[in-house]
Amino acid sequence: MSDLPTLVRDLPDSPGVYMWKDEKGEILYIGKAKSLRKRTASYLRKTGLFRRIWEMMQQARDIETILTNTEREALVLEQTLIKQHQPPYNLALKDDRRHAWIRVDLRDPVPTFEITRDAEKDGATYFGPYGSTKRLERFLDAIRRFIPVAVCKEPLKQRRECMDYHLDRCTGPCKEHISPDDYSSLVQQMCLYLEGRSDDLTGVLKEQMDQASAEMNFEKAAEIRDRLTDIGILMSKQKVVEFKGINRDVLGISRTEQAALVEMLVIRGGRLIGTDNFYFEVDLDVQDSEVLTAFVEQFYFSIPRLPDEVIFPTTFEDMDLMSQWLAETTGHEVRLTTPVDNRGDELVEMANKNAYRDLRKMLILGESEEEIVNTGVKELKEALGLSQAPMRIEGFDIANIQGTDPTGSCVVFVNGEPYNKRYRMFRVRVKETPDDYAMMREVVHRRYRGVLERKDKLPDLVLIDGGKGQLNVALDALAELGLDYLPVVSVAKREETLFTRTNPEGIQLDEGSDGLHLIQRIRDEAHRFAQKYHHQLRLKRFSGSVLEEAPGIGKKRRTALLEAFGSFEAVRKASVQELALVEGMTQRAAESLRKWLDSPDDS
Repeated sequence: MSDLPTLVRDLPDSPGVYMWKDEKGEILYIGKAKSLRKRTASYLRKTGLFRRIWEMMQQARDIETILTNTEREALVLEQTLIKQHQPPYNLALKDDRRHAWIRVDLRDPVPTFEITRDAEKDGATYFGPYGSTKRLERFLDAIRRFIPVAVCKEPLKQRRECMDYHLDRCTGPCKEHISPDDYSSLVQQMCLYLEGRSDDLTGVLKEQMDQASAEMNFEKAAEIRDRLTDIGILMSKQKVVEFKGINRDVLGISRTEQAALVEMLVIRGGRLIGTDNFYFEVDLDVQDSEVLTAFVEQFYFSIPRLPDEVIFPTTFEDMDLMSQWLAETTGHEVRLTTPVDNRGDELVEMANKNAYRDLRKMLILGESEEEIVNTGVKELKEALGLSQAPMRIEGFDIANIQGTDPTGSCVVFVNGEPYNKRYRMFRVRVKETPDDYAMMREVVHRRYRGVLERKDKLPDLVLIDGGKGQLNVALDALAELGLDYLPVVSVAKREETLFTRTNPEGIQLDEGSDGLHLIQRIRDEAHRFAQKYHHQLRLKRFSGSVLEEAPGIGKKRRTALLEAFGSFEAVRKASVQELALVEGMTQRAAESLRKWLDSPDDS
């Protein structure tokens, strides 16, 4: 075994790539660093590591490094080595060869447009990515009805015209049925169309039509006019998502507890020309920002053509630095950013919804029982520092008016949605002067005493309506039951501050965050449910109908009890002897009623 601390201390304070290895010399993880010494030292901490990294370091026995001149060189080398070795603890794109592109090499004597999965930095022009080759074939075939360019390989080696020529899908440049200049114009038009530059394409065609008319070539002018009309109809069917002619990708993300799917909206010239998605097998303790960083490194640094802007659903480390490196790689500015206006927010939301649908489809087709994690649930896991996503949250509240008929509620939310069948109501039996703390303690204790007795499912998070005082009594109740390990959070109404066992000073979530909205929704539902039961009990108490629930008490005995004592409240305070003296009552019935009145039942 190697002495890792000694090896790390000996590393230089310079950029490079590091590789953690196990006792057999197998590579566990490959990373890059601006400072090899500082970065690798962070892995040797005893606390604060993500579970995935902690598990890896339990196996690590050696470290190997490769020095580079710059951090950007380290990034390029890191990605090359990851593809070569595929270490088990690196985040890796799955099926990254399935994304389709349209390729054209404008340097060829007769440029042709072909569909390929191999996008390389070979000097050719690429359009895409597109998610499906079959859909792309239909898409390209439809366009070639109006812009009849060649799609064959090595057209100058063709012996005769192909079927596309006879179907008017190709102008036959291989057999010189079209002049080089005219075919070059068609290639230019196709490129403009694929880039989404509708105004430029329209301008080119109108200029050619006017020139043909000026030369008295009315047949050619009419042909271009018809093409202009057809292309206008075709482009009108594409969804216009913004009016600026910028080329941009918009990303969304959806998660299960074991996977992440990054969705890409491909927008060219303000038109949505396609979508694609990218799948990672990764635990939920890996944050979205880390997934997006891995996506940028593994996708954008490997493709031959980049958009002017990429909009992300959240920020990540070194976003500005990545922008600079991508600009150096592609030769033009590439902005990596988050939404800066309402339209940007709407596009990211669209990408998130598509990510959800595509991931759900994968789960259904794969017959997986995994659930897609609600965004609010995911945010709470990160904000509260929980070891697992709070897929099941149980919320508590107390309702009483001047201490009468106090009630408690427990509402259950599963993956961000109410699970009404598991709601529970409690009639609080605290005998002392009205005390919200004592009431909350009683309800929490009774709830989880019953859960343990029935061996029901425990929650991933307990939510208490109130401040530090309510939080502390809930923690005491759980500790008494041996459940002090359950995560508990309380929410104070005024500032919407969250308090936990480890955050007594409070946590403030962003006002518009999904995590805060979920907390508020559960809190409000618990309040509504407690109030509803409270009003039911008050109504029954005033009418005496609450005795209808008492076992062995029929209509005659109920009427006799109310006539004898005057109200349900007086009945509730009566002794067994006093109850037995009422007409129609027996000693056994009195004892049964007294037991029911004293029982801390919940419904």
